[in-house]
Amino acid sequence: MSPCRTPPHLTPEVVQAALAELRKSRTDLHRSHQVARCDLGLAMPGLRFGRATPAAGFVLSGECVCRDLVLDVLYVVWMFLTEHGADRANLAGAVRYHVRKRVIDVFRSYRADRGAPVKPKQVRNNRYGRALPDDEHRAVLGHLADEAGYSAPLPGQGYLLRRLAERCVAEFGQSVPYYLERLPSIIQTVKRVCGGGKRVNVGTRTVPEYVSWYDAYIDRPLGRRPDSTTRSLSDEDAFPQGADQVEDPDAARAFDAVERADQVEDPDAVVVDMVVGGLAGAPPDDQARALRGTVRALADRGLLPERRAVSLLADPARLDDVLCQAQVLIAGSHCA
Repeated sequence: MSPCRTPPHLTPEVVQAALAELRKSRTDLHRSHQVARCDLGLAMPGLRFGRATPAAGFVLSGECVCRDLVLDVLYVVWMFLTEHGADRANLAGAVRYHVRKRVIDVFRSYRADRGAPVKPKQVRNNRYGRALPDDEHRAVLGHLADEAGYSAPLPGQGYLLRRLAERCVAEFGQSVPYYLERLPSIIQTVKRVCGGGKRVNVGTRTVPEYVSWYDAYIDRPLGRRPDSTTRSLSDEDAFPQGADQVEDPDAARAFDAVERADQVEDPDAVVVDMVVGGLAGAPPDDQARALRGTVRALADRGLLPERRAVSLLADPARLDDVLCQAQVLIAGSHCA
């Protein structure tokens, strides 16, 4: 990036104070976006930060996800000093305090740009949250609203469910498998309750498009988060020569497990025996729960990748289909 004239009031001491106050926010961004190495650089007369080279003017460089945050916060600092720079004795201290208060507004503006609720904690107590049956459902609604505003990659529905399960465990106790089993039905209830009521216009005044509150503020923003597991077919580098080699570590472990099982017994037979054996002794009303337990057992043995198991547990329709096929094997007849 070409150097520009250093903005008035942004002295090296002031910029250092702002960067120091942003350390935790930048670290959180790096963690959520899985950034292994930040390439942010900031250079100005009297200050070099990160990977910057000396510059005669003000230069902010790099492609890291935290770069926009630093730029936006420095603009907030500049506006603050333009109005109050002359009446503050300790500018660095005043800037740190101002950044501490205002960085949340910067993040809220990002959430608003994504179409997500800017104050996700308050969603639990809005008219939809109050209509939910209990605190557990309200917590899931709040966590969904929070996740909807993130810009970090969202690698599939299974990843989101595990995130929600971990957040519920931190709030209510129990265990991650417990919530992985309960979350699909909880989310269905949340969608049903939040899908009613007045429609929200997500289009324009001239070309309106009316959707439910849930679609507007939860589902659509979640859909805007990039899926790091999806690669474009038009990307020539996505499928290089030798792309038949397995890159998915879960899939690789599953293939290894199958190869080990092949040396002893047919892995398909193992899967069928485990499913049929798990359901055969269960009462009809308890077979769905028994199937979920069997799916988790298959994942534990490495015969089903964990991501696939989480995805299956999160999809009641697919579970019903598997249950139906298993019942055919058990009864020796077709499902009605």
